[in-house]
Amino acid sequence: MSEGIEAVRRICEGWNEMTVDDWRAICTPDVAYQNMPWDRTVVSGPDAIHHTLEGFSGTWNVRMEVRQLSGDDKVVFSERLEHFSPKSEADAGEAKAPFALPVTGVFELTDDKVSAWRDYFDRRAMKS
Repeated sequence: MSEGIEAVRRICEGWNEMTVDDWRAICTPDVAYQNMPWDRTVVSGPDAIHHTLEGFSGTWNVRMEVRQLSGDDKVVFSERLEHFSPKSEADAGEAKAPFALPVTGVFELTDDKVSAWRDYFDRRAMKS
C-alpha cells in the first residue's frame, strides 16, 4: 500500500488525535480541506486544518470506523462512520446528544502526501 493511502488511513482513523506535526508530516504545505455540507469554506494548510478539527475533539469523544478505503497514488476515497459523544455531563443535553455520522471523503495526493480533502455527509445525521 502506498504512503499516500496510509496517510489517508491515518486521517480517517484518527484525525481527532493528530498533532500539528502529524498533519505537517502527511499533508502538503498548501493542503486544502473542505467540509462540504457546512459552508464549503476552504481551510488551507496543515496548521489551519488542525486548528479547525481540534474544535470538534475539544468537546466530543470521537471514535472512527473506516468501512472502505480505495484509491491509487492520485485519489483516495473513504467511507467511514464517525461516532460522536459528549466529553462531559456538562456538554450533554439535547444539543449534544451522541450520534453516528456516515462520511465519505475524497482525498487528492501529491507525492504521497494529502494535497486536498473534501468530506461529504448529511447534516441531519448529526441530530439523530
